[in-house]
Amino acid sequence: MNSIVYMSTKQRRTISCSNVNYSPEGILHPDRVMDEYDLLYITDGSWDIIENGICHHVKKDQLLILEPGLRHYSQEKCTPHMRNMFIHCSLLPEDGLPSPDCLKLQKVTDCSANPKVAELFSQTVETYWSGRSHTSFRLSALLELLLAEVSLPDEADSPWMDSLTKDILHLFYTCPHRFFSPEALAETYGLSVRSLSTRFKKATGYTIHQYQIRLKLNMAHEHIPANPKRGIRDIALSFGFYDEFHFSRLYKRQFGYAPSVHRGMHGST
Repeated sequence: MNSIVYMSTKQRRTISCSNVNYSPEGILHPDRVMDEYDLLYITDGSWDIIENGICHHVKKDQLLILEPGLRHYSQEKCTPHMRNMFIHCSLLPEDGLPSPDCLKLQKVTDCSANPKVAELFSQTVETYWSGRSHTSFRLSALLELLLAEVSLPDEADSPWMDSLTKDILHLFYTCPHRFFSPEALAETYGLSVRSLSTRFKKATGYTIHQYQIRLKLNMAHEHIPANPKRGIRDIALSFGFYDEFHFSRLYKRQFGYAPSVHRGMHGST
């Protein structure tokens, strides 16, 4: 059974050590009880590690979270040529119990479909040994990204959110000045328009066009009061609308008032 680990987001964590292990012949895991977490990512081979009487078989591209205060060790050596990366990071007082401020993580996570996890581990090891300025700050930031990347989704999140939909959403979030047609996206990902559109709507609850319109209007709604001197036409064009009239009509439909009225609500002329 894959148990759940709850890690708080209320404070920044510190990293006491991060490195790479490689064993040509195979080694035993140290028998110990730590006062901090040991995050272990296997990049090659496998290792059977026992924690609190439960054996976890950890293999290539899997992450194991060993918890503070629990004895962990191995009875057998890892496979020859095993390679792993590890991070030792601090325990927070709020850890261990489910709450809105806690990330929910599996004891063992299969990261084979998410190369970002290995990249973040590598960046953490490099940063730890680099001697760059503000190292502690950089390490804490990388750790937060790593934990967020492997955390389980909230119950409210769609169970149908696959890597394809995440890639498309990344395009929408990072290129708000463009509109992406279903036809262009289907050609990019080698799918039929119908197949891609069905997957996207199943994951998000919106068509590709609806999602982009809603996202762009929400972005503009936040942008307008923060930039009171910027013209409505320029804002409309920057979010991919072909003119301010089309933009204003959709804006009023979504929020109940025109963008010029919204700007006036914040005391702008």
